[in-house]
Amino acid sequence: MQTIRQRRTKSIFSIPNVYWIGISRYEEGTELFAIKADDEYVGLIGGGYDEDGVTGYINPFMIDQRYQKNGYAKSALRLMIEYLRNNLHVDKININHSKANTSVSNLYESLGFFVYNETDDEYQRKMDLANK
Repeated sequence: MQTIRQRRTKSIFSIPNVYWIGISRYEEGTELFAIKADDEYVGLIGGGYDEDGVTGYINPFMIDQRYQKNGYAKSALRLMIEYLRNNLHVDKININHSKANTSVSNLYESLGFFVYNETDDEYQRKMDLANK
């Protein structure tokens, strides 16, 4: 039987981490990184080329609930943005998130991601690195 936390996690992150590990091994230009604080793994972030082969994307991105609100998310995102800029030489980066996740919405806006499209459940954001 699932606990409440397990059900909540599945509703937020519907794709298991093993999927992202597989994608990172078979998709050219896609990398997956563990986020660590000292000796503890606190999250997971990945990125690569979006479907157009020119624009970057960040996905997955998650910080374990126990480690949220400690600055790890912002630091990891900044590092991923620099990785995409310097290694893949992208000038735009896409990232999507649930509309219900207002905390991450504020974080993305603080880093310069803006909404360029939305669905009923999701915001699609973009960062233009040429202006940074």
